[in-house]
Amino acid sequence: MMRSFLDFSGLLFLGESNHGLYFRAHPPARLGVDADVVIKVLVRDASDEQWKSVAREIRLLHSLDSEWVVKLYEAGHDDGRLYYAMEYAVMGTLARPGRPLSVHEKVRALSHGARGLHLLHEQGIVHRDIKPAKVLVHESGGKLNDLGIADDTLDRPAAAIPTGSIGFMAPEVARGEHATPASDIFGLGATLHLLLTGTSIYASVPRDDLLSAVQHVAEIPPTLSVDDVPPLLRALMESCLQLEPADRVESAAEVGECLDEALVSELPPM
Repeated sequence: MMRSFLDFSGLLFLGESNHGLYFRAHPPARLGVDADVVIKVLVRDASDEQWKSVAREIRLLHSLDSEWVVKLYEAGHDDGRLYYAMEYAVMGTLARPGRPLSVHEKVRALSHGARGLHLLHEQGIVHRDIKPAKVLVHESGGKLNDLGIADDTLDRPAAAIPTGSIGFMAPEVARGEHATPASDIFGLGATLHLLLTGTSIYASVPRDDLLSAVQHVAEIPPTLSVDDVPPLLRALMESCLQLEPADRVESAAEVGECLDEALVSELPPM
């Protein structure tokens, strides 16, 4: 029997992205899930690239199956529309949390997201868009989310316009080089900077011209506001944001470990 996303009840439209429509819904009994889920539905007239992106995310979520990565419950094909259901984060993301978060909660969630990122890197995959919106928040930590543009980019030509979000983009990616695990680590550093200081590392980047913004990131070093950041977190942030990829923290797992150490020594829970 063909499964349908209409088997899910209480569908609530959440929004639209480049990859389709998002709904919050109550799952059918077959999933054995008590909480609401998020359903992504790919529109019928989706492009080949959108199909590939969604299929890639489904494949990655299925293969990772980790406490550090958003959980995939089901994927199906319904009357020409591909859909997949994932866990819903009541507390939102680090970009838009459902309630104000303490610094301890922010750092803990990012630590867990970094571990999820490391699992991705171990499979030879680069996320390419690490930022606060990509880390879900829950009461005991966080999870890496949204793997739609994650890819092994080393075996194909670099894009003419870099993929990713300007405020968290590594300078080498802005210059047209391939995204790598090191560029994801730069994204972790830029995310940590925003979470701790409330400011972007590219505060003066042009906002109304994408090409000018990319050129700015490629040519002008980021501006860090670290005066009020505790020493361990400051050192980690600065290491993640080194201009040369080889000078950055070696792995996302190491970022997670350093964040955990800071949680104990510099950021005791409230």
